[in-house]
Amino acid sequence: MKKAVIISGAGSGIGRATALEFSQQGYFVYLLGRNKERLEEVAQECRSGARRYGCDLNNSQQIQKTCEDIISQQDTDVQVLINNAGVYERNDGFTGGLETWRKQFETNLFGAIELTQRVFPIFKKRGGGSIVNVSSTLGLKTAAQVSAYSASKAAMNSWSQSLALEGGEHKIRVNCVCPGIVDTPIHEFNKLKGASKEKVLNSMSSLQPLGSIGTPEQVAKAIFFLAGDNSPWTTGAVLAVDGGINLV
Repeated sequence: MKKAVIISGAGSGIGRATALEFSQQGYFVYLLGRNKERLEEVAQECRSGARRYGCDLNNSQQIQKTCEDIISQQDTDVQVLINNAGVYERNDGFTGGLETWRKQFETNLFGAIELTQRVFPIFKKRGGGSIVNVSSTLGLKTAAQVSAYSASKAAMNSWSQSLALEGGEHKIRVNCVCPGIVDTPIHEFNKLKGASKEKVLNSMSSLQPLGSIGTPEQVAKAIFFLAGDNSPWTTGAVLAVDGGINLV
């Protein structure tokens, strides 16, 4: 039976890099996301095998159907869940409407909660498992104009630690990775090309103590470390992977 991982938001950025990292390490990868074409591209890159699911984490029926199909697979052993799907929108904390709050909490937190609850029976039945939630350094140290996003990620950090306490008796480890500024499609600068993008990246790099913004692959390696056999006694950790920007 092949060891397997479930990854939400697997079509691009950190999700894609994480899928490829796990595949390189011999995992069968269950890819969840809204863009089926991007998921298919990632699936073709996963040399250890993959199955894609068009799954919107704001849709309970899609989550249920996806998890039921994964559970029905007899040839894989799901050992890891990566809650990576997320949305990022700037907002005015004093005057902005609640819609952006609802959108970010529903995707960044509530969707991850529902997916985790659906996967929990798999881990309980097999006698253990590992969950890594992809949060943000904005959940540790906020900034102006991102109150909704920061609040959703701070809640994810706290939820991760609560799950770690509850999961201990079932041998389920739960940890959290908090990336800083990473070159992914969640940021507008990711769409820039050539000199324009280079200029923005250089200006942002100067903000980091390590002198550069992050790559999805760097975050993926941290996720794999927390998820796998190299950290068997680690649970409830909230790990900043951010070039040190959380210290500034």
